[in-house]
Parts: sequence; structure tokens; C-alpha cells
Amino acid sequence: MRKTKTSINQKRKLISILFILPTFLLLFLFIIVPILYGFKISFQNYNIAMPASTRTFCGLANYKSVLSNPDFRHSFSWTLEFVVIAVTGTVFLAMLLALALNSPKVKGFIGRLVKTAFILPMMLCPLIVANIWYIIFAPNYGLINSTLSRIQMSTISFFGDTFWARFAILSVEFWWGTPYVMIILLAALTTVPAELLESAALEGANKLQVFFHVTLPCISNFVVLVVSIRLMDALRMFDISYALTEGGPAKSTQTLAYFIYETGFKYLKVGEASAAAFLLFSMIIIITFLFLKITDKLVPTDL
Repeated sequence: MRKTKTSINQKRKLISILFILPTFLLLFLFIIVPILYGFKISFQNYNIAMPASTRTFCGLANYKSVLSNPDFRHSFSWTLEFVVIAVTGTVFLAMLLALALNSPKVKGFIGRLVKTAFILPMMLCPLIVANIWYIIFAPNYGLINSTLSRIQMSTISFFGDTFWARFAILSVEFWWGTPYVMIILLAALTTVPAELLESAALEGANKLQVFFHVTLPCISNFVVLVVSIRLMDALRMFDISYALTEGGPAKSTQTLAYFIYETGFKYLKVGEASAAAFLLFSMIIIITFLFLKITDKLVPTDL
């Protein structure tokens, strides 16, 4: 009897391994192997334009070159600014929208229509979104500037001024990134026990008190989740900057991801690009880890 149970368990384990194996192989081939190869060439003097024979081990020279590059430091600074504004902005807007759409007044066909309208931007890839918004911000034929011209007002140089270029990128990020966060928070709001909300209302709590003392603690785990996702997304933002401003003007909207792309594909310095990529990778891991560690102590676990 024991032998039969043991053989059945072994068969189940074997079947489980066989089901997992294809996925593991794909992950190994297309994620782990490229990461290891990229880490290897980050220590090599690797330039695509040069013969393979010139590819030699250079130690930490690529990392030193990247860290001493003023463009990298500027990209690092702007990336951090972008992360803070984009993450806090999208989560705040998403929370407001989720609370509004969770209201009993937004029900039925109209409620579903409004929710669908807010979700639509999420269905588009960032490059398409950036091109759509380029038509809005374009200097001559753009929707905003053409409207300003018609009413005899001075136009705005969205791609020629640092402030307005960053404003344009953040506007696109808010429009595209908010719906995803909103969906998760909207689903989270449905998990708040109605009894707690009713008890708070009976005790005379106003809406703000109910939100901060009842609703927010109940959905805090979901908030941590969306902030973590948005942190990782914002730190590696590339496509919107590439399609909308190409890192300009004067590289003022160049993120770390754009710096890596430009170093590797424009200047063909693959070794330095790989070094910068691993610095970004390390930064994402450290920031996300610290955020989760801090919130783990703050978020209540008994709800």
C-alpha cells in the first residue's frame, strides 16, 4: 500500500515537472541567458563597429565610464524625478477615479460605459499613445497650438522647452498609466466589508475619516502592489520619451533607459550600455526592495 502511494506521488511530481519544464526552458533561454551574457559583456571593451578580435576584458572600466558620464548623471536625476511624480500622480488620480466609480450613483449601463472609457488608454501600447499625444502637442499643427493660434494667443513650445517637454511626457504617463492602477484599486474597494463602512457611518464618521480609518487600511496591500508595479514601470520608462521628445530638448527628458538605448545603438558602445543596464537593474531591485521592506512594517496584517 505504501509503495503504491509512493509511486503515485512520484508520478505526480514527474508530471508536475514535465508541465513546468517548457516554461522554465523558455525563461532560461530568453531571460536568464541574455542577462548573464549582458553581465559578461559589461566587463568587456565591446563596440559593435569594431572587429570581434578587439573585444577584450576591461574590468570595471565601463562602469567607471558610465558613472563619470554627465549624461548618465543627468538621466539618473530626471529618472528619479519622473518616478516620484509619475508614481504618486497616477496612484492619486487612480484612487480618486476608483472611489468615484465605486459610488452607488455610478451603476448600470452608464457606469459600465464610464469604466470602459477610462480603461481604453490601457489597451494601447505606449508608442501608439505617444504618437497620438504628439499630434496634440506638435508645434505647428498640434491641437493645442492650433487652437491657441486661432484665438490669437502665443503658442507653447512643448518640445523646445525643458519644462513643457517634461510636462508633455508626464501628461502622457498619467493618461496611459492611471487606468491600470484604477482597475486594481476599484477591485480592491469591492473587498472592503460593508459592515465596517456602516459601523463607521453610524458612529458619525465623515467620508474622509471613513476613507483613512476604514477603507485605506483594508486595501493597503493592494496600494502597495500597485505602487510597486508603477515603481518598476516608471524606472524603466523609455518608449514615451523616445516617441514624443527623443530625449530632448538638450537631453532634458532622457531617462536611464533612453541613455542605455542611445549608448548601445547610437554610439555602438555595447559594453558601456550593458554596464548602465545593470546599474539600472540594480537600482530597480534596491528601490523596490526598500519600498516593500518599509511598507511591510507599516501595512497592517490583521485585516
